[in-house]
Amino acid sequence: MDIACGTGEPGLTLLGRYPGLQLIGIDASEATVAIAARKASGTGARYDVMSSDRLELADESVDAVVSRFGLLSFAPDPRAEAREVARVLRPGGAFSIATWDAGSKNIITYALTVSLRPWLGPPVLAAVERSEHFAMPGRRERWLTEAGLAVAGSELFTWSVEFAGEEDLWEFANDPVFLGTVTGGLDSDRLAEVRRGLLELLADYRSDDGSYALPYACRVLSGARPA
Repeated sequence: MDIACGTGEPGLTLLGRYPGLQLIGIDASEATVAIAARKASGTGARYDVMSSDRLELADESVDAVVSRFGLLSFAPDPRAEAREVARVLRPGGAFSIATWDAGSKNIITYALTVSLRPWLGPPVLAAVERSEHFAMPGRRERWLTEAGLAVAGSELFTWSVEFAGEEDLWEFANDPVFLGTVTGGLDSDRLAEVRRGLLELLADYRSDDGSYALPYACRVLSGARPA
């Protein structure tokens, strides 16, 4: 099961690697679920619009849970999400959850959020603040343990994302799904203002040749429901 599957990953990659896999992907966004379902057409995968803290699935009904940058990251009640993972996993079932680390360690996301702040609504600002609080050391591990899961691993991964220049960087940042969802749409003048603010914040990461190397960090939590 892929929780907070977005437009399909990592479930789609798992489908490609393991023929015959029975995949269920869920996300709270109807638009992204529709995209994921189109990508997985013909594979037998099932995609549903569903809240990660109230899974409409039977107890002990899935063998494994994966999630990439959604679960334990933004929901108002991450403890409820952890309890739902524990509830739907069969005894012995495994989980692997990738979560963003603190925003200050993910530079482009942090810079974009700062640049967009004047136009972000209260719900989005609250979600940004929650994600920062959730990244405090040991919190997510505790939520999973309290839910009855055994956490076997908690590993921090860091890497750099490179961009050839300003245009490539802005094309990545100006994602229509993200910007359209969180702002309701900005006119060209305001987008230009966001771009100026973003590039100013990222200026120290620009090389002499105009390219950028921006640091990212995530934590992968893994384990199982005790048998």
